[in-house]
Amino acid sequence: MKDKLQMILFVLVMGAILTTALVTIDAITEPYIKANQLKKLQMSVLGVAGIEYTEENREQVFAESIETKPFPDYLQPKDADEDKKLKFYVTSDNQIIFEFKGNGLQGEIHGAIALMDDLDTIKGITIIKQEETPGLGGRIGEAEFLNQFKNKKLFPELKITRQGKASGINEVDGITGATLSCNALEEVLNSESQKYIPAIKEIR
Repeated sequence: MKDKLQMILFVLVMGAILTTALVTIDAITEPYIKANQLKKLQMSVLGVAGIEYTEENREQVFAESIETKPFPDYLQPKDADEDKKLKFYVTSDNQIIFEFKGNGLQGEIHGAIALMDDLDTIKGITIIKQEETPGLGGRIGEAEFLNQFKNKKLFPELKITRQGKASGINEVDGITGATLSCNALEEVLNSESQKYIPAIKEIR
């Protein structure tokens, strides 16, 4: 009986120590994680807008070149903290940039898209994070593929066709062997654009 009590006490003490350690680690690392996330976001927004910067002047260039605006409340996650609210970005030459997120074949596709002032013509697209198969679907993040989107139209619908078949102003060539990933990206871009662009038109 005494041995059992000692074992229970040991487990409780170790659990308390481990819980305290985890809470402490989270508190220490959270500011660094947020700083890295902000850095990655700023780099993505500046990059997709074609604004030059260096690591030394990134924050200054972002502050001087980009205006951050929140989306309307009806698009915001319920009870979202201020730093977790959905936002879009306006450049000094009136480009509009917003992040997009959605399901890929293997995991989430997260990127940013820059639009010209007409909110239809694509200035550029960048992929911030994706988990598609390396060498196949993962190629949706390569510059050679993404450069095709420049000056293409989002409306009435953006289309990623079979490779070599794109001809319309709203069409780009897909990647051979990565049809499902291309289809997923097409769905994400169209659904996110249809959700966010009307809201941007309301408030900009």
